[in-house]
Amino acid sequence: MANPMYGQNKFDNSVDRSVGVVKHHKPASDETIASPGNTLTNADAGNVYIVDISANTAAFVLPSASISKGAIFTFILSIESDGETAKDLLVASGSASEYLMGVGIDAGVVHDQPSDDDLIYIDTSAGTAGAGDRISVICDGSHWYVLDASALSSGAFVSGTATRS
Repeated sequence: MANPMYGQNKFDNSVDRSVGVVKHHKPASDETIASPGNTLTNADAGNVYIVDISANTAAFVLPSASISKGAIFTFILSIESDGETAKDLLVASGSASEYLMGVGIDAGVVHDQPSDDDLIYIDTSAGTAGAGDRISVICDGSHWYVLDASALSSGAFVSGTATRS
């Protein structure tokens, strides 16, 4: 029997899903949920993604909720994204039946992410992106919940149903 190391839990090789690394993502072309730049896996849990949308829309698809209980993902717009008005940051659940819900704040206004949507995104056409605008989510094993979502511009957060094909 192996002894757990720092960052591991009592189930030996199961890594604590709140510990990850910082990764930078700059899409080479516009991404969509049907063709994302990152289809995340449970092994990516805990990572913080610094996302540059200065030239292209970035899309992330979360892993299946059924295998991601406790997983946390954070997406933050980079300094290069500051002032962007045409490109977006898209985050969708791994399935249309796994919902993404919770509350975000854009320009001090509450955005309620409905409990029957599987997509949340920062829409820069509604207002200028700000460096540090962010979305953070956690999984309960069935669905995804917004931990933190804040944006500089009013109307920045948009929710809905992801187009997957």
